[in-house]
Amino acid sequence: MSLPDIAQPGPQRIGLMADSHGDAVGIEAAARCFQDRGCNLSIHLGDIGDTTRPATLEACLDRLAAHGILPIRGNNDHTLLLNQSPLVSARAMAIIREMPLTRRIGSALLAHSLPFAATMGPRCMLEDMRSRHIRRFFQTHQGRSLFRGHSHQPEIVRPQGTAFTRERMLPGRTYPLQTGQSAVVTCGALFDGLCLIWHRDRESIELIALNNPEPFS
Repeated sequence: MSLPDIAQPGPQRIGLMADSHGDAVGIEAAARCFQDRGCNLSIHLGDIGDTTRPATLEACLDRLAAHGILPIRGNNDHTLLLNQSPLVSARAMAIIREMPLTRRIGSALLAHSLPFAATMGPRCMLEDMRSRHIRRFFQTHQGRSLFRGHSHQPEIVRPQGTAFTRERMLPGRTYPLQTGQSAVVTCGALFDGLCLIWHRDRESIELIALNNPEPFS
């Protein structure tokens, strides 16, 4: 369940957000930030809505559509679809139903949690990324990057021999991503005011803290 790949070379500066959990104002703030920073593509890595606040989903989907932000389905979105809440419109349900579980940009993969949709199906959205999943990704996708959300903690995991290293990302800093080197990047939660810019032209990523976003009109 995936959409056609975005071709290489494709966009050179990409805005990534994840885990808005019903925060339409946050989506708007991130979208404006990406526009101001020259991003020519933006992607939401899932958990657009929240099962505890189903009535907020419609406004979040409207913000994505208004800015042309491509979505990936997250576990909260999937659960809202399964629950068929009366607070979620048929239109919103149809939009969620069409969301892919993964996307691909060049050699990079994008998912809500795990990239193994072909073998796991919807469980790839639900399961946390454990050490065994990281090792599997590095073994089966050598030289490729994975961008994900779900865990809310912004970090980069890189292979090191038969093990791997973790580096916690801090807002305002830029981190290198070398072509041909594997990495798992968790972009942080938009609900916590965090989003990410992927500079493909400079082979780096930048964690951004959104400060006091103003309500959209």
